[in-house]
Amino acid sequence: MGIKRISMILTAVAASVALFAPSPAFAATDRTPPTTPTNVHVETVSFTWAKIVWDASTDDSGELIYDATIDLPSGPNTQSDLTPSTTFGGLEAGKTYTVSVQARDFAGNVSASASVQFTTLPRTGPPPTTPTNLRGEYVNGVLNAIVWDPSIYSGGVSYVLYSGNTVLADSSDTRVTVWELVYVDCSVNLGGTYTMTVQAWGTDNYLSGISAPLTVTIPLTVPIRGR
Repeated sequence: MGIKRISMILTAVAASVALFAPSPAFAATDRTPPTTPTNVHVETVSFTWAKIVWDASTDDSGELIYDATIDLPSGPNTQSDLTPSTTFGGLEAGKTYTVSVQARDFAGNVSASASVQFTTLPRTGPPPTTPTNLRGEYVNGVLNAIVWDPSIYSGGVSYVLYSGNTVLADSSDTRVTVWELVYVDCSVNLGGTYTMTVQAWGTDNYLSGISAPLTVTIPLTVPIRGR
């Protein structure tokens, strides 16, 4: 290979390197953190959840993520949001929590934190009573539905049917048909044997006790559709 040819190759390589090298604007590193979120406050609070809002931070990049951390008995729990608000659920009624909020840009710079403390609403009445008399409903000797006696509660109530810790169905009624379990919820198999329990869920996740168990075998065919 001649000297001229080598020179041409080196020139082409140098041009390629220059073409793909970052410009000075991109080479500069963003080291400026966003401003601290302000006016952090509780917009809505209930027995088991709270919505936290704050005034937006600013940043020279214009792109921000907010990290909101709540102190739980099990340890801190952080949720990240692109908007200046977040909702925490699964809280205990009548308990005080602290939430801290930080803004973070896409270069990894983090603002100082701002916090708010709040107390969820306390329960003022008893929970739903435990559902009783969980049983199978049979038609012509074939299991047709799982039924139970209703809970007593001052507010609205729904029910969750379990097999162990697995949710089989949820219902506002005190009855779930086998057809629903097999073909709507797809939670049981034809011919399978299951030990079931039911629990009442009152307004704002006010839970009853868990019923006595019931063991049933799902028929191999489901001749009756619906109720």
